[in-house]
Amino acid sequence: MEIKTILCPIDFSEISANAMEYAVFLASHHHAELLLLHVLEHLQAFEQYQILVFTSQELAEKMEKQAYEELNKLSEQIKKTIKVETVVRQGKPFVEIIKEAKEKDMDLIVMASHGRTGVSHMLMGSVAEKVVRKANCPVLIVRDKNTQFDIP
Repeated sequence: MEIKTILCPIDFSEISANAMEYAVFLASHHHAELLLLHVLEHLQAFEQYQILVFTSQELAEKMEKQAYEELNKLSEQIKKTIKVETVVRQGKPFVEIIKEAKEKDMDLIVMASHGRTGVSHMLMGSVAEKVVRKANCPVLIVRDKNTQFDIP
């Protein structure tokens, strides 16, 4: 099996930075291209507050610009050793991750899992779990090293 393209969703958390380290290692080892993806969710409460200052279109553009700036900072560190592309999408994270992987025919997705359990998991769902279930390519999940799971 040959890995030529790797998708790494980034939410700018510490755990997604850890997942990116794995993705960079795998990309350099396999001489693969890395795609860093950030998904902007629709934040109605934030938009309601900001609507006094910005239109919803202006707010979306501002958020997208900021996301690209952050992704470009991350890619600056690694583009000396591997080929990196950055993409920002709007929508539900798991849907956009799966769509991007399918549209770009990715060989592997490397992503973080925040390790939510119980009520938090029920209410928010797990983006990583949905991607694993629905992606058309293998998915490597990187979990937070500090996450503790109770085993009965």
